[in-house]
Amino acid sequence: MPTVSVIIPMWNEEKSIAKTIESMFASDYPEDKYEVIVVDNNSKDESIKIAKGLKEKYPKLKIFSEKRQGKGCAINRGIKESRSEIVFTMDADTIVSSDAIKKMVRYFKDNQVMSVCPTMLIYKPKTIFQKIQQIEYLFGIFLRKVFGSIDAIHVTPGAFSAYRKSFFDKHGLYDEGNITEDFEIALRIQSLGYRIEYSIDSKVYTIAPPKFKPLLVQRRRWYTGTMKNTWNYRKLISRKYGDMGIFILPLAWFCIFMSVFILNYTIIKTILNIKDEFLFLSSINFDFANAYSISRFSLEKFLFIFFSNPISLFSILFLLTLSGFMYYAVKKAGSPKGIYISTIFYLIFYSIMFGFWWTVSIIYITFNKKVKWR
Repeated sequence: MPTVSVIIPMWNEEKSIAKTIESMFASDYPEDKYEVIVVDNNSKDESIKIAKGLKEKYPKLKIFSEKRQGKGCAINRGIKESRSEIVFTMDADTIVSSDAIKKMVRYFKDNQVMSVCPTMLIYKPKTIFQKIQQIEYLFGIFLRKVFGSIDAIHVTPGAFSAYRKSFFDKHGLYDEGNITEDFEIALRIQSLGYRIEYSIDSKVYTIAPPKFKPLLVQRRRWYTGTMKNTWNYRKLISRKYGDMGIFILPLAWFCIFMSVFILNYTIIKTILNIKDEFLFLSSINFDFANAYSISRFSLEKFLFIFFSNPISLFSILFLLTLSGFMYYAVKKAGSPKGIYISTIFYLIFYSIMFGFWWTVSIIYITFNKKVKWR
């Protein structure tokens, strides 16, 4: 078994850092083969105090401080401190199953494999937004399995992914100014002709944003970073890079375009139709005095126009089709609790939220607005 370093960049994570560190030391990987490196990145809360408090319990825990602000800076400091063959990067709000490391490192027997990513799941979803993300992550199991089978994985999750340290020694560290450093490093690996594997049986749980605003901030960062990195690595969209270049990446962007188009077209079309209907009713002296009638009429009209629109019906059918793939994901994830309620929330809201996130991100890119990490 190769030696392993788990690098945990930390910034104001007092609520979760203890669970994250404890989950790593609960690993069944041989104790003499791995270490945990926490890199504090100017935390203002009790994060560093909590981490240091665990050092007596876990003597192999190493703690460093990185003054240069940014997740990429903190990870790079950890990589420099590591002397292991394999490095894992791990978010400070992640809980890892005890057998994940052992199952992931076995893929490095292939010398062409430079990274391995796990199955990402949501840790104890409670709010509607976390339940929606729960299904999104479950569906990601199916997608990542497909991408892995055709050598087309193009994102290594920042929450927990493994890398061959020699890759960083030869091809450079993380891009410290990149807001989606996990996406950039995956595209760099693919552009250099190496492979990324997927360990479907390695389960990792991340604490998802519980409310609308933090979720929007997260997705705005993800999607603006996706656009910038795709442009920087646009050479990947070519026959030279196999199925990823001629099928996966172009199809992904087509789906994004259609999501944005369908959402905005449906909203605008519905508003215009309701406006025309109100103008017509006004011309025949319709009685708008009753507020209840107005609200009920508006709702009924909106629902009628929405569900009679072919694009809306197509979107609903598309989401229902996706639910068929969930059987595979749920089987692999072990039938997560509350899955049926979460699926209902996902089918109702996800397509709208996805289109909205991308619309906001496109506006930020178009007007060159700065997107911060948090």
